[in-house]
Amino acid sequence: MEKFSIYGGKKSSKPIILIHAVSVGEVLASRKFVEEIKKRFPHHQMLITCTTQTGSQTIKRLYGDSVLHQYMPFDLKFCIKRFLKTWKPEITFILETEIWPNLINLLHVEKRKVFLVNGRMSEKSFNRYKLVLPILGNVFSKLDFTICQGTKDLKRFIELGVNKDRVIKDYSFKFDSLSIPNERDNFGNKGKKLIICASTHDPEEKILVKAFSMLSNENAILVLVPRHPERASKIIKDIKKSGINPSLFSRNNLKIDFSNTINLIDEIGYLETLFSQASIAFIGGSLIPRGGQNFLEALKFSLPISSGESFYNFQEIAEDLIEMDILKVGNSAEKLKLIWEKQLNSVPNQIYEKTNNYLKQRMGASQRAFKHLSL
Repeated sequence: MEKFSIYGGKKSSKPIILIHAVSVGEVLASRKFVEEIKKRFPHHQMLITCTTQTGSQTIKRLYGDSVLHQYMPFDLKFCIKRFLKTWKPEITFILETEIWPNLINLLHVEKRKVFLVNGRMSEKSFNRYKLVLPILGNVFSKLDFTICQGTKDLKRFIELGVNKDRVIKDYSFKFDSLSIPNERDNFGNKGKKLIICASTHDPEEKILVKAFSMLSNENAILVLVPRHPERASKIIKDIKKSGINPSLFSRNNLKIDFSNTINLIDEIGYLETLFSQASIAFIGGSLIPRGGQNFLEALKFSLPISSGESFYNFQEIAEDLIEMDILKVGNSAEKLKLIWEKQLNSVPNQIYEKTNNYLKQRMGASQRAFKHLSL
């Protein structure tokens, strides 16, 4: 019912600051930003909205009762009017790519401040917005200020109508959600080299298993970490068809089975631990046109990384990593096999200094944002 702006939950007598984070990724990336708002606006109440169930669960887990929470209603004029009448937000922060024309237009009409922060605009989204721009009512020009993640994002936002005096480029908030470890924990690997394939989607696992089967490294272990672990039973069936019987994480006391060359992770919350044990990493959602998943969790452990060609969700970061010779791109099993061969023979921690400097230079965007916003 909340998506139709029918809300029966707790309210507050304090003035409201609205933060809209579409799903889990945006919620997690905005943690430092939310902390900063709490410090700067102690007499306000925060309302955090999202559009997905996993986003909602993450908001509740991170913040409990310290923030108000509901789903963002559908961007229909009558829903948004009712939503704004209920909450009357003094300030609204929209995160990343969530352009809600009716929300922004009505906030603008009511002279309430609305900011787009940590903004992204992929080429795909840009082309889609360009097509419908005439019916959006100059929505991009109604943003009070936009802080975006990359040079290409900046150009695209300006072309879509964002005032060039009210937009600036900084780094992704995702850098601020990282804690950089001092070292990797791969001492218990029994001489094995783990290839962690993170956040994979169908049918990427088939390509990755094929690439692995062509490797001639007897110490290598392939660890598949699907984006949606509920797909595990289907992935196992597919792998078994090729005569391979992988180990299931949940059936091995939530540990890697070093006696098996393929492990399948069917639980969430273990990716960071797995990266800490890895020799190299592959980032999924990139062998299919999904735009890729987050490179930074693997990068913080100074891992050589591979991916497919589709990484528009992390375009600028991916291009940086390619230039630094940390990320190698291959869109077929044959190419990935060649990449992995070289990466598995690289010297562990040889890229530590490069990755450490790269990450540290980019941290702090969550705090810097407030220098640019007229609050």
